[in-house]
Amino acid sequence: MLHVLLATSPVLSDQNDPARLLKFKSSLNNVGHLHNWDPDIPPCTGESPNWNGMICNKDGNVFGLLLENMGLSGMIDVDTLAEVTSIRTISFMNNSFEGAMPNFLKIVTLRGIFLSNNKFSGEIGSDAFKGMSSLRRVELANNNFSGKIPTSLTQMPILVDLQLQNNQFEGEIPEFEQKDLKVNFANNRLVGSIPEGLSNQDPSSFAGNNLCGKPLRPCKKMIRANYQSHTSHAPTYPHRLRRAAA
Repeated sequence: MLHVLLATSPVLSDQNDPARLLKFKSSLNNVGHLHNWDPDIPPCTGESPNWNGMICNKDGNVFGLLLENMGLSGMIDVDTLAEVTSIRTISFMNNSFEGAMPNFLKIVTLRGIFLSNNKFSGEIGSDAFKGMSSLRRVELANNNFSGKIPTSLTQMPILVDLQLQNNQFEGEIPEFEQKDLKVNFANNRLVGSIPEGLSNQDPSSFAGNNLCGKPLRPCKKMIRANYQSHTSHAPTYPHRLRRAAA
């Protein structure tokens, strides 16, 4: 993943970036793993990070944040991160962040957003990713996001990885036509037919929803099966059991 995201032209760093990153750190809770963020030491020396959680490029710029498995919570201060203009990828996976997804439109040049395995919740606006044409990877799995899948994700021309499984997204899947895109929408509340552009995906990527069409069962057969089950007075089960059996 990092080789793909780092294969870019150089970006200039700023001598004020360490102060900005320390300001960002102050918005977080439980920052014991960030103990070596020292204002007297640069975050990077060439490609070698001096601060925990830094991804550095050969020019010594902070190319990304890899703040995973640290027990972090609090607020992700996107306004301050946006001032670190060299950042292209951010990962806060496997932490304890809550609330709405941060407004990453303020960092429009991002190529990777990784928020899986937190406690984020609420709807994501349809235009949440509008104009982020450099995005290649978006991973939001294992949270409590709800509402419809943002249609702006369909407009990302080089998106190759979209992980939305184990949330509460609902409604129909929008049309995705990106080449080489891999998705995972399993275990949400999605309904309707799978768009033709996703017909080559692994069937497991759609499990735990009420979907039909290639690569799953044809929609007409699915409707007939549902009708027969209702007319035969089949017993009903809690939603979590229906999903587990899908």
